[in-house]
Amino acid sequence: MTQTSKVLNFLRKNAYREYNAKTLARHLKIETNKMKVYLNRLHNKGFIMRTTKGMYKAYADITVIREQQLTNPPTLLHGIMMECSVIKLVTKYPPGTPPKHKIVTSVLSKEMINWLKANEFGFRSDNTSWFRYVWYKQWRITLTITNNGKLCIYIAASKNPLSLPEFDNILIFLDGYLEEISPFKDRRVVKLKEVGIAKDFKELRLDGVKSVSLRAFHNAWTRIYYKDDQQLTRVEHHLVLDMPLDDALKSLSILTTPVNYINQLNGKVDEKRDVT
Repeated sequence: MTQTSKVLNFLRKNAYREYNAKTLARHLKIETNKMKVYLNRLHNKGFIMRTTKGMYKAYADITVIREQQLTNPPTLLHGIMMECSVIKLVTKYPPGTPPKHKIVTSVLSKEMINWLKANEFGFRSDNTSWFRYVWYKQWRITLTITNNGKLCIYIAASKNPLSLPEFDNILIFLDGYLEEISPFKDRRVVKLKEVGIAKDFKELRLDGVKSVSLRAFHNAWTRIYYKDDQQLTRVEHHLVLDMPLDDALKSLSILTTPVNYINQLNGKVDEKRDVT
């Protein structure tokens, strides 16, 4: 076994720790200057990463995962699409059926359109919709209001996936922002249309491939890919739904924080025991 292989094997066996050249040289009884050469060689070949100045750690590939238990990162959310109706609607014509030679191009009231303009919504003539980007902290939210009275809300969050509490905070922010035009506060009338559920493995690197996709599900797909900009492997499952938001939040709570759900169940069991 070469000295370079010896260094790599040691780092892989301790894949969750970082070392500098001096520490590794002491552990492996190799001269520090030679250790720097070996580390630089392994880094240039992509076997190890340089986390901070002078500190190194191994990428965990499938072989390493078989030998060690991979840490379980939190379950996060992104690619979120919600939909509900707006409340200020009126046709351009009086009650009754409009003349056949005319087309109803909008059901939005003048009051609604004035609100959209006052709140800096832009108009897309290609699909006759109003849109605006709003920000909540580092997350960009796309609001689209179609002329048939549908409000679509999209939260990308690919660079910064959301925890469930962070998603709840965005919903509270939208409650206030949309209060004048939509019954968004009533989670029963809001539909969750799409959501991506992801886990980011910082220690795992795909070997030989950039991405693997699986579309063996109805209205869902799974993808595993390496994100170069964040140096992590993301395992995501994307769902296309039509579920009331209140029900969806309960399901997401179980998926993202199962311990809390188990604690709730245990509490109910304890209550029953107390009663009996």
